[in-house]
Amino acid sequence: MALLDPLGMEKAKAFSTNHSFFSPRIDYTGRPLFARVKKSRTPDTGEVYEKQGTSFFDILYPLENGQFMLVAVRWDLFRKLLFDQEVGKSGSIWVLDEKGRVIGDSREAVEGKQFDQWPFFRDRLSEFKDQKESDVQLWKGEFADPSGKPIVGSIDWVKSAGWYILSVQPQTEAYAEATRLRRSAFLWMLCSFLGVGFFAYFWVQHISTPISRLAAGVKNVTRRRFEVKVPEDFGLEEFRALGKAFNQMMQELASYEAMQVEKIIEEKTTVQSLLFSIQDGILMVTPDSRVVIANAPARQWTIEVAGRSKGAFETAWQSLQEYPPWTEMLIPVLENEKENASEEFEFPVQGRNKWSRVMAQQVLTEGGRRLGVMIVIRDITQDKELERMKEDFFNGITHDLRTPLAATIGYLGLCEGQVPEGDGDLSILVGSARQSAKRALSLVETILSLARLQAGKLTINPVPVNAQGLVKKIVGDLSFQADAKKIALSWVCEDPKLWALADASLIERVLENLTGNAIKYTMENGWVKVSARPVAEGVEFAVLDNGRGIPPEALEKLFGKFQQVKAEDRAVGFGIGLAFSKGIVEAHGSSIAVVSAASKGSNFFFVLERTAAPAQAAA
Repeated sequence: MALLDPLGMEKAKAFSTNHSFFSPRIDYTGRPLFARVKKSRTPDTGEVYEKQGTSFFDILYPLENGQFMLVAVRWDLFRKLLFDQEVGKSGSIWVLDEKGRVIGDSREAVEGKQFDQWPFFRDRLSEFKDQKESDVQLWKGEFADPSGKPIVGSIDWVKSAGWYILSVQPQTEAYAEATRLRRSAFLWMLCSFLGVGFFAYFWVQHISTPISRLAAGVKNVTRRRFEVKVPEDFGLEEFRALGKAFNQMMQELASYEAMQVEKIIEEKTTVQSLLFSIQDGILMVTPDSRVVIANAPARQWTIEVAGRSKGAFETAWQSLQEYPPWTEMLIPVLENEKENASEEFEFPVQGRNKWSRVMAQQVLTEGGRRLGVMIVIRDITQDKELERMKEDFFNGITHDLRTPLAATIGYLGLCEGQVPEGDGDLSILVGSARQSAKRALSLVETILSLARLQAGKLTINPVPVNAQGLVKKIVGDLSFQADAKKIALSWVCEDPKLWALADASLIERVLENLTGNAIKYTMENGWVKVSARPVAEGVEFAVLDNGRGIPPEALEKLFGKFQQVKAEDRAVGFGIGLAFSKGIVEAHGSSIAVVSAASKGSNFFFVLERTAAPAQAAA
């Protein structure tokens, strides 16, 4: 055995003193075996050669540091190990190299012969070389030897050595052995059946009675009659021990029955079945982030969010711990800093975005002991898609309505100028139509502004706005609508020099929405008042009415998009006015509030920053 450097020169070696011919320094530089191993970086075997009457073959191994390990193996010892097996009386084991030369024969009959033209060898050579070494399987079957004699055998390819090991046996000998084995097997089976039959007949009386008694005891177990024991006076010692063990088991089952173990197991199974039948994902996590319960939806959600393949829940759970939004939501609950938390997640799954609402809650025993955190995962993708579809619908339809409404208002303005003097009814009719078209256009503008506001694209341009002029204009614009319901609409602003800093057109539409809602929800002969007054924080705008009021259960969701309160037992409008108003007021750095009680009316109000008159502000 020798250690070679990367160039193939000897660095160190060890050999038997009987093989002194290995003493000179080894130079493997130009050897074909060295060139092959250096290129492939895989072990390989060289040709068989002789040294002073002894045959050897070399095995060369590449090492990680670029060096090589050379091992010279005695062929006679290898042959003894390989050919130590007998293949029948006249069978043989052949070793062929890749050129078809027999380099070993267990019977030394064909050693050294060339079989490269043997059809069987050529076919196997073609099959093996077209496959990877890991895919090569042992071939076995019937074929003819080089002389045409029918034989049975198998062949295997040792790629690293370049050898084909072939085990062969004449067909007549192989099948004769098979026939002999079949006869021997039949004889042994016959003897076995006779022996088993004799044994069964002899022992049946000693076995059937104990088994029958044990079967009766089993029936008592199924009937929950644990107090009935089986006899323990069986003939065989083994059956007596079995009877004692069975009676002891019956006694323990009776104890378990008294402890209602079955009831506890049934309750546990029911709870588990309930958790695993829920469509929402359920996770039970210990304070150290270890999952103790996870139903199928929770496992699937975890794998999808972490981007893992199926069956990788544990790996996906570990990856999820490195997802910042997830850790920001869950860690405060796991560390007992918060009792609960809720978050919505958006993540891509197979090219489609999905939404989930994740809620985490502390799990405590009746005595207050903390067990961990229960996580509930709900798929809200459909809700999000419906909300987006609703927004797209309203955005599209408002864009389509905006142009014709603007044209209608223009035409009605022209018509209003052409009404003959003295025709008061026609003037009122045209004015009413123009005012209705303006309200419709205002609704369209509200929807578009709300969409821009939610998209963060709405620009606020605050300027000084006269509070008295603003509330007076609102009352004038909506007076026809109030008169139609016989509602007294008025305004109050005692200070004509009261100015607020606001986007005039947007705040005007906010007050129009609030005042229009007050008229809708106020009965006939009621009143609605629009007011502005100075307060410590700025200028307070308010819309008051003595209408139906708002139920307490509706107050929480009043400012939500597409939320409505029924008026006279039916829904009125689209439910976007208050959502728009809330967004506009908040964009001004303020907030809108409401005070209401059923049958006592409502008061909507908000405060804007107070400012000086335009001339004073410019100065």
